[in-house]
Amino acid sequence: MLEKILEIISLQVGMSVDELNSDIVLADIGIDSLSLMKIIMSIENRFDIQIVDEEIVDIQLISDITNLTVKKVSF
Repeated sequence: MLEKILEIISLQVGMSVDELNSDIVLADIGIDSLSLMKIIMSIENRFDIQIVDEEIVDIQLISDITNLTVKKVSF
């Protein structure tokens, strides 16, 4: 799942998947709130899940996105 999420993020920020890892701070790679929303929408479509705005507020790291996605997919 992490690999698929990294692919989505890499398309958004124009970096290769090899340059990304779960410990990266989103702001450090240029992801602002609009970019994060685009990433979240792509993840929702890819995994057929729904993520509400309140769940996005505390996302700071790639691992936060991964953890939230795993939680949603598991239900």
